Amino acid sequence: MTAPRRRSLGRWLGFWIGASTALSLLVFTATAALVLYVDELRDAADDAAEVDDDDGGEVDDGPEAIEFPTETLLAQVLVAFAIAAPVGLALSIAGARWLTHRATARIDAVIAAAARMSAEDLKERLPVTGAGDELDALASALNALFARIDGGIAAQRQSAADASHELRSPLAVLSSTLEVARRRPRAPAEWEDLADRTLDEVRRMSALVEALLQLARASGGVKRARVELMARLDGPAQRWAEAAARAEVTLAFAGPDELVAQVDADALEIAIGNLVSNAVAYSPPGGTVALEVRAEGPWLAVVVDDQGPGIPAGERERIFAPFVRATAPTADRTQGRPGLGLGLAIARRIVEGHAGTLEVGEAPGGGARFTIRLTRMIDPGFTVS
Repeated sequence: MTAPRRRSLGRWLGFWIGASTALSLLVFTATAALVLYVDELRDAADDAAEVDDDDGGEVDDGPEAIEFPTETLLAQVLVAFAIAAPVGLALSIAGARWLTHRATARIDAVIAAAARMSAEDLKERLPVTGAGDELDALASALNALFARIDGGIAAQRQSAADASHELRSPLAVLSSTLEVARRRPRAPAEWEDLADRTLDEVRRMSALVEALLQLARASGGVKRARVELMARLDGPAQRWAEAAARAEVTLAFAGPDELVAQVDADALEIAIGNLVSNAVAYSPPGGTVALEVRAEGPWLAVVVDDQGPGIPAGERERIFAPFVRATAPTADRTQGRPGLGLGLAIARRIVEGHAGTLEVGEAPGGGARFTIRLTRMIDPGFTVS
């Protein structure tokens, strides 16, 4: 079945411009004829009045008293219309076709470029001529949209590949461990050891799945509510301090009590907890991780400083991508294995879901500084400091 033929925009515009021009010429001709008719009628009446005055005031009010060349007048107007109409129509249609051809040719190029795009290949871009008109603005906006979609699809594919790789490793360990275990009879102690190693891999897969779910939820909407941040973080900070103590690191938590934000408290707790865990993992034994909540003008800032090796300037954006891990001798001392590489990605997505920012820089005493900035709510009675 053949596709229906697409109507030509240029043909339709030319038709309607020609029709409107013909109608305009008709109206103009009728108006001109009416004006000339009335003018001739007035002149004939004036001439008749002068004749009556010359005849001594006798007025002849018969139908033959006033004569004017009506048929001749209309014939002249129609001749003028017959001459002007073809010229006007030809000029209007030619101008319309010339103007619309320039637009429709570019539209056809945009349609052709869009038709060449597919879900597998979004590298094609719409043509931009550099004319700076509305079509160029539309093409540029759509190209930017396609670039974002292409980047999002590429990121999803990479995340799926990374997740598959991360899950494949513990599954391979589970498979090989169980296969070896079945080759010969074993003592109960050996079975317990195998069970412990298997359980460890299962826990690792569970942690990875939970982190992936958090990453997916972080990309969705947030449920905001008015939160006094210091009071909300007091309980989580105690838990984070206990976990830090097990890694021989001290957590210092400080901030004023009056700071208020409109946030999803549970999601923000996950984001800050990931930053604190990351800071603890990369701080040396005996080091200190500083967690501070403070006001910065219209912003509410949550700052996490560690005493680790820091992050080179060229790596400071890359570390927020999923499954990207930094390396340090002290990392994840408590578990003896590298992290999942999802904590910072989850934290940034949560913060961006709050229309905030998460940046990393250098801490004053060395190490890394992670800073969350959110819009601050100012209660009555407080002024922006």
